[in-house]
Amino acid sequence: MRSDIEIVYFLFGGGVLFAIGFLFIGTQLYLAYFRMNEILDGLSRSRGVQLRRSMMSKDPFSRFFMLISVSAMLSFYNRSIKGGDLDLEDYTHFPRGLRQIITLSYLTALFAGLLLFTLWGVGKYMGWLK
Repeated sequence: MRSDIEIVYFLFGGGVLFAIGFLFIGTQLYLAYFRMNEILDGLSRSRGVQLRRSMMSKDPFSRFFMLISVSAMLSFYNRSIKGGDLDLEDYTHFPRGLRQIITLSYLTALFAGLLLFTLWGVGKYMGWLK
């Protein structure tokens, strides 16, 4: 029999991860199919986007790949600019609201991944996971 704390742990942890995952996938689909042209036009001079643009087609996987690549460039823009993947002019002229949505979505996914490993570690430490 499971204790009350174990049930709350799994329901809360699983519920939070499910909600974050659902919102992330919904946001990614919206950005990939309705805002991708705006994203690509805004980053047209960036080498990282130019290299990956040829791999993008109409399927969701290639669009997600492009979106995750762009998200990483915009989230860690100092590193991307220094590495040459992101053009400084593209970054400064990119629409601020769209940049915030992309960055927030990416950082939320990183947080969910960290939360997943933390929940796994706590469950393993407490002996709740076999």
